[in-house]
Amino acid sequence: MRQLLLSLCLLITPVAFAGERQQLLQLLDYVGVDYAEAVAEGEVVNAAEYAEMREFAGAVATTLKALPWHEAKATLQQEAVALKVAIEGKRPPADIAAITGSMRGRVMSSYEVVAVPVQQPDTTLAKQLYSSNCAACHGVGGMGDGPAANGLEPAPTNFLDLERASQRSLFGLYNTITLGVSETAMGPYSQLSDHERWSLAFYVGTLAYPAAAKGVMDIGTTPIATLQQLTTTTLAESHSQYGEDGAAAMASLRRNPASLFAKNSDPLTLARTLLSQSVSRYSQGAPSEAQQLAVTAYLEGFEIAESSLGVKDAALSKRIEGRMAAYRNLLRNGAPLAQVSEQQQELDVMLAQAEEVMAQQGLSSWGAFTSALVILLREGLEAILVLAALIAFLIKTGRRDTLPYLHAGWIAAIIAGGVTWWASVSLFTISGAMREVTEGIAALAAAGILFYVGFWMHGKTSNRAWQQFIEGSAGKALKGTTLWSMTGLAFISVYREMFETILFYQAIWVQSDSAGHGMMLGGMVSAAVILLILGWFILRYSTRLPLRQFFAVTGAFLFLLAVIFAGKGIGALQEAGNIPYDPLHLPLIGAIGFSDSVQGLLVQGVMVALTAWLLWGRNRGAVA
Repeated sequence: MRQLLLSLCLLITPVAFAGERQQLLQLLDYVGVDYAEAVAEGEVVNAAEYAEMREFAGAVATTLKALPWHEAKATLQQEAVALKVAIEGKRPPADIAAITGSMRGRVMSSYEVVAVPVQQPDTTLAKQLYSSNCAACHGVGGMGDGPAANGLEPAPTNFLDLERASQRSLFGLYNTITLGVSETAMGPYSQLSDHERWSLAFYVGTLAYPAAAKGVMDIGTTPIATLQQLTTTTLAESHSQYGEDGAAAMASLRRNPASLFAKNSDPLTLARTLLSQSVSRYSQGAPSEAQQLAVTAYLEGFEIAESSLGVKDAALSKRIEGRMAAYRNLLRNGAPLAQVSEQQQELDVMLAQAEEVMAQQGLSSWGAFTSALVILLREGLEAILVLAALIAFLIKTGRRDTLPYLHAGWIAAIIAGGVTWWASVSLFTISGAMREVTEGIAALAAAGILFYVGFWMHGKTSNRAWQQFIEGSAGKALKGTTLWSMTGLAFISVYREMFETILFYQAIWVQSDSAGHGMMLGGMVSAAVILLILGWFILRYSTRLPLRQFFAVTGAFLFLLAVIFAGKGIGALQEAGNIPYDPLHLPLIGAIGFSDSVQGLLVQGVMVALTAWLLWGRNRGAVA
């Protein structure tokens, strides 16, 4: 039960801890920027500001403790201590900025923070909002000289201060607008919509840039490739990474982000851009960054278009998927630059072919119908099989009174899926890495519970265990851990499929016209009907088996599903870049539910061997 609760906590972490992550990032951003106003050349120049920096350093450590466990958390806590020591020691502002910058990046990468607006910011709207909400303190021109600024301590920010602006990310500004700053006149503006807050952040985040930076930069020449790079990277960091070109790109794209939004809507183009940058970073001696860019190219680029491309050209879709995995392996294994470059160029040609296939016409109405049908059938089949088997088991054992436990699990999963969809639209964007990690954790958790329940069922097939089960009228045997395991299994099985289905449906919806939307809904309904019919057949015919044989068949079936789920969980974590991927190149192995990677097949092999050993030991004990 403890393991089950831990698994459920991990599943809801992206939503439950969003507030703590956002608050922590705001604190780090504030300390990194404002420390320079408190200390200069080892001396305190503003006692009130310095006291605030010390207080915020303590708040950073406290907020960190509230975050869920992650392997990076220990490093973050060490950095929090270093930050506090550096502030106490009145270290130079550059040292404080380095520590807070490192922590900010680590938080965002480790806890999968995706900080991008859902729609393009509206400059006209932002000017109106600034005039009505901000100008009184910050001034009409943003210099911090508004009529209400007199006597405020600390003074309102001067947005035209280029040095200060270069240390602020757009996401940091958005956080400040959303949460406010405690013990200052800057209150939260949570009453504004997400779109309004992002529009304001983009507007005030460009006031310090000179007129020369107001032009539109050619998207093909900029090193800023993604919206998340634009919103989470400071001007100073961009200059440090890419030189003057990076700073110019950041200044230009903050003011004119339309090209990035247009590119972001085309996942195949995004994949090509990120792969090109991946080769560039690899050639510059940054293999870890190259690897991360390659992973993002797959998760945020190709995978979004994979289902739609598969409808039009399934063979090309499969080839690209395999080549992208091979490319990531080359990076991970430190292959020669020439080999890496050759693989990237081949991928670029294939992705260009995919763009042509997709550009021949938008996703047709029947394409939308087929995609919606296939996705829900594919994702829902496993959940239906698990639920139908468990329902049949409870009915066969005369325990219909315990069905509410099972129904509570899948109903809670549907509610959680709805909350996830709402959160992905209203609160934050779910990244491809977050999607795969959540799916991987869910699959592995489901595999563990399936293994437990299957082993429990199989244990009732021996004569002695069967007699004890019957004498206990099946009542005592179904209390406690087993019932709660079934509830957890129902939840995880359904939520895992809903999570992926929702995100894929969002991608298809964007690629379809109004007629395609109707056909997509038709595909969803058709798939749901097919799944219900399939579930009915399983219930009808499985309950005709004699009870002991039913236990044996169902137990074996759950064992099989546990092995399959374990392979899928490892595969999802591999796609997210958390586990190495060494392909076996065995095309038929996936058709029978086994992994096509060394790591996945090893885990599945251990599960099969463990199952055989446990069953052998149990049967031997029964004979004795």
